[in-house]
Amino acid sequence: MKRRSIFPTSFQFLTILGVSLSSFVSCISIISPGEVGLMWRPYSTGLSQKPLESRVQTYMPWNSVYVYSIQWMSHQEKVEVLTRDDLTITVSAAIIIRPIQNEIYELEMEIGRDYYEKVVKPQFRTAIRNILSAYNMVSISKETPNVSAQIKKSLAEKLKDKHVEIDDVIIDDVEYSPSILKAIESKLTKQQEQEQMKFEINIAKRDAEIQQISAEGKAKAALIEADAQAKAQRMISESLTPRYIQLKAVENPNNKLIFVPNGKDGLPIIVNADGK
Repeated sequence: MKRRSIFPTSFQFLTILGVSLSSFVSCISIISPGEVGLMWRPYSTGLSQKPLESRVQTYMPWNSVYVYSIQWMSHQEKVEVLTRDDLTITVSAAIIIRPIQNEIYELEMEIGRDYYEKVVKPQFRTAIRNILSAYNMVSISKETPNVSAQIKKSLAEKLKDKHVEIDDVIIDDVEYSPSILKAIESKLTKQQEQEQMKFEINIAKRDAEIQQISAEGKAKAALIEADAQAKAQRMISESLTPRYIQLKAVENPNNKLIFVPNGKDGLPIIVNADGK
């Protein structure tokens, strides 16, 4: 909110009680779009309750026009915060706020022109500290949307009767001290090493399981093969007879043994040499 400068527009000459006086200077104020004004007449009606429209306003030099911007304005704050785990961080946050147009008169009467410095700023900084103190340091960066919403809700309650409205609260940045950054880096490095060790242990376990399964498979295969060979040997042993062996020996073309047939009494059978 600001008070407009006075600009002379015309002169008049009046005679009061026979004394010639120079005219009073008429003044103007330009209220631009996005602004509203309040007329201040200290010698008559005082501060007008009805906001002035956006246009050129003329008035006497002992009067004034107070002009408020009703456009959204962003205010930035940088606050040191002690987190839940007793670590100090620096938070940059912004609030987007404006006066309520129909309550400009009440705002001027109760708070004044510097309403942000008097009312909004202290509440804003306090809300940042109070809300973030409930969070651990490592979780703040992940919870910024939730933190912003909580700060906005807290401010809306605190500024409910202060004739301003809040559009949004934004956490712009979170700064950590060098010691905290070093501790975070060390922690992340250890976590990565642990994850790598877990990965290697899992690989080793899988390799051992594969080898065990392979060995068990080979052992089962060997048992099955041995059992099959034993069954085959038993079958062969049960089916072998002297006659069968003699027959196979005679049938073998590589066999060089000569079998001499015997008779009933074990004597050789005489074969007729003449072929009869």
